Amino acid sequence: MTVEGDEPSGLASMLVELLRANLAEDPARARLLRDSVATLEAADAGVVTTIRLSPGHAVVADGATARAHLRVRTSGEGLLALAAAPLRFGFPDPFTPEGRTVLRDVARGQLRIGGLLSHPVRAARLTKLLSVR
Repeated sequence: MTVEGDEPSGLASMLVELLRANLAEDPARARLLRDSVATLEAADAGVVTTIRLSPGHAVVADGATARAHLRVRTSGEGLLALAAAPLRFGFPDPFTPEGRTVLRDVARGQLRIGGLLSHPVRAARLTKLLSVR
């Protein structure tokens, strides 16, 4: 895992550390590192970060890219809730309170995931990589 830039944002630093910790805790998650690009935006903080995944590697950089397969936009709290929600098939589990909260945010437009319908497998892999569970 690498982070680009001299002074990465708190979001970029947090994502790199989260990826490192998750892969150290469960090395089998390395199989989820496949070609994919995602931007994550904490709208309330005005921070956008891009994650570029490739086999065996991830690069996190501040800023957006127009070539992202997935675009996640929510509050900083929403990003944390997404990472903390239990997953079922790579998506927030509707049978848990945490999963229902995330899904409610999606329904209300407070959590937007662009590219979800055209790239559901990439979205599932990304959420599995970032999940703290």
